[in-house]
Amino acid sequence: MPEEKLTKISDINGDILELNIKAKILSISSKETETSKGKLIYHYGLLGDDTGVLPYTAWSIPSTVREKDVYEIRRCYSKTFKDKVRIYFDQKTEFKFLTENMEVKRSYRYYSIKDLNIRDKFVTVEGILKDERVRDYEKDGEKKKIYQYTLKDQTGSIGLSSFGMQLKTGKGVRLEGARLDEFNGYYRLNVSDKTGVEYITLQISEEPEFTYLRELKHPVGDVMISGFIISMGEKSGLISRCRECKKKVDDIRCPDHPESPLEYDIFVYFTVDDGTDYIQVSSGLEPLKKIIGIDETYLNNEKRPPLRKEVKDKLENSLMHNALVIRGNIRENTQGLSMKATEIRGLGKEDLAKINRIQEEEFL
Repeated sequence: MPEEKLTKISDINGDILELNIKAKILSISSKETETSKGKLIYHYGLLGDDTGVLPYTAWSIPSTVREKDVYEIRRCYSKTFKDKVRIYFDQKTEFKFLTENMEVKRSYRYYSIKDLNIRDKFVTVEGILKDERVRDYEKDGEKKKIYQYTLKDQTGSIGLSSFGMQLKTGKGVRLEGARLDEFNGYYRLNVSDKTGVEYITLQISEEPEFTYLRELKHPVGDVMISGFIISMGEKSGLISRCRECKKKVDDIRCPDHPESPLEYDIFVYFTVDDGTDYIQVSSGLEPLKKIIGIDETYLNNEKRPPLRKEVKDKLENSLMHNALVIRGNIRENTQGLSMKATEIRGLGKEDLAKINRIQEEEFL
């Protein structure tokens, strides 16, 4: 009876009960866990062939299996969890050591920026690079440079750091194998000399497309939503800040700069509902100027200082139960996702036309 055909890694796209593969073990680690039968040590890592790479979990694995070796592996299986495929080894799995070498093709899942997920540490993304900033750092006594950018596509934007390698701003770029990290509730991409960088032609408008709140699952910069304001926080309104450090001051003077005069500012937080979900949004004065009729001249008028009730009324009349367009950055904390606004305006005819087109495309 002929042996069953070996399956390529790229052809493993779902749950397969019995697999026979030829692959190189790229990494192997162990972990201890508690089960109903007591402590269990299992192994995990990455394996690959000339078509791609997949993670594996080994409930049982021979002690002779080593990293960087190639094996013919029979009677393993694959399972899908949260859209990710993983190979599994158990007591029935057979390993046959092969003396040959194997070139492994690294493959990384492609994401639009809005859909980036920290579960995938290395990803492929495309976008336009903007806003270059450079800073120096020291490693092992040697001075090096970090180039920082914003990467933008039609769904949002994300910060990007390139270690020692300057990239081209204003150009479309495809980054293969960029590392995705999370810090302080935001995502960030990191590029190293192992990242594939390919400059491509991309047409991306300055203003992002409208996004439904139900589609926002993870942190992302520069997204645009529309909806109705259904509630406003009680502490929204006129606030005082220290002119020196710009921190909010709840007393008559700043505890860190008691001699510094105070200045007025506006802070508001509210809940917006777009019919698919809701989210809490916060904003300072700048994004609100277009709709509340208040600017720095009003706040800094010494002859007629701003009145808290008047400011609160202007905010409520402009925001509450009105259809608005809000552009800003999505952050994640222990309470879920929230949004910091960079622009707020009334919903206009052009916005409605764009939303209608999105709805039509959704049901085509």
